[in-house]
Amino acid sequence: MNGRWLLTNRDFLVRDLVRDYCNVCSILADQRRRFDVDGAVSYTALRDLLGEAMRKGVFWRLKDTAHHLFRNSPGAEATGIVGPAPEFPLLEDAPAEAGNAAEQAQISALRRHADSVLPGGAAAQKALEALIDWCIGYAFHECAKLKEDAFQGQHYANRLVQISRRTAVTGDMYNPLRGLGGQTFESSSRELSRIMHVLNHGLRLLTQYLAVERHNAHLARWLASEEDLARQIFGAEYEHLLATLFGNDRERLYLMAAKDFLNAGRREPAAALLAKAKEGGNLGPEGLALLRELEAEALAEGEGAGVCAACNKKNVLPCLPYLGGLGHGSS
Repeated sequence: MNGRWLLTNRDFLVRDLVRDYCNVCSILADQRRRFDVDGAVSYTALRDLLGEAMRKGVFWRLKDTAHHLFRNSPGAEATGIVGPAPEFPLLEDAPAEAGNAAEQAQISALRRHADSVLPGGAAAQKALEALIDWCIGYAFHECAKLKEDAFQGQHYANRLVQISRRTAVTGDMYNPLRGLGGQTFESSSRELSRIMHVLNHGLRLLTQYLAVERHNAHLARWLASEEDLARQIFGAEYEHLLATLFGNDRERLYLMAAKDFLNAGRREPAAALLAKAKEGGNLGPEGLALLRELEAEALAEGEGAGVCAACNKKNVLPCLPYLGGLGHGSS
């Protein structure tokens, strides 16, 4: 994977990592509850969660994103060989080419930020990256095993019961197979427990990793827009995460998110986000001023839209005097 591409898209990849991690945890938590009630998980839900090479599911995309962010060599996933993650190069060690200056400055900034935020600095950051990547990859492949067990339970276990009801099936023919359904159930239970344990621990590691993302506007936009899901998945760690990223300045979360919407040309969701933050008492003078500005712009556009030049009234279609004027003018 091209290092320059990774640096350019790093903020987006971190946002995608958090978004997909939360969605995966939510889907698997639903399957855990279903298993506790019904004794089975949904094969279809797990198939869609994982996907396949030509139609990747959210879990597969999460695994790929983690590999892009945290693994150091292109093709490592394909070969199955992953070397130790390298340290960021120091700025003074960088080549002097002019085209490399911006890239090296970004690398240097990432190092300084990690050094100032995390105990252990950049070395701790790389350790977190390696472990988060391991947790995601391990849980992904464990989920693939769970999907196969779900298929066995949904199809072969039921078919075995149906076959056993035939009069020609004797005890000698059936009894050696009758316990396999229960073994599949036990296997599914163990796999679910391992998956949830690994993902929950990975979530705690992810919370620590995100400490260096306080300037990531794309992440702030997702956290502000999907606050209910983020709070549900991160649980008690969510307030700690926000405190790490924004301290006591909770307004900064919504300002960063709104400005990211505006940079994408989306004023309506920016205004809606700020209005929601205002209702929650999370806006200060700067946020309130931006909200008033967006509301004034929307009002001005609404008042000026669709006004007929002939009758000075708002109409969806041109009024008759205007159409009549066109007719006289063209004769």
